[in-house]
Amino acid sequence: MEFNIKNKFRATVSVIGASEIDKDIEEKTIEIGRLLAKNNYIVACGGLTGVMEAICKGAKEEGGLTIGIIPQPVKSMANKYVDIVIPCPFSQARNIVVVLTGDICLAISGKAGTLSEISFAWIYNKPIVALSSVKGWSSKIANQKLDDRRNDIIYGVSTPEEAIIKINELSESL
Repeated sequence: MEFNIKNKFRATVSVIGASEIDKDIEEKTIEIGRLLAKNNYIVACGGLTGVMEAICKGAKEEGGLTIGIIPQPVKSMANKYVDIVIPCPFSQARNIVVVLTGDICLAISGKAGTLSEISFAWIYNKPIVALSSVKGWSSKIANQKLDDRRNDIIYGVSTPEEAIIKINELSESL
């Protein structure tokens, strides 16, 4: 029997965000993970803690597929909800790999590392969705352009439900 991943999944969503999060961000991120899996998206992320662990946890609760691109050479460093671990021990340079793995980029909270990933997503013309109802770069950058090289914006959403609606809309044009 042949397994064709393109027929099973709609697209891959690279989820970027803070490695340290509060309960509100955790709950919203887990719910987004569930919704991504229910809507047949692969989740890619940095594979560690915070937003990365919460998004993978939610996706796994709904039987989703998760990819963790970790900044260490040892696969066991990934969080326990990652299915496929890709060691990329190049410190912040792995952020480019995280972004390029996805067809769409979803920012949730975040500090300077997340900001670099948002910038890479913008440069590489990846559609970007940003959760605006949490603290961090995702709320600061929502509904804006980084520069004039693109005609679209970073799409701000307030809830997990709005996030999946926007991701579904964007995936139709991939």
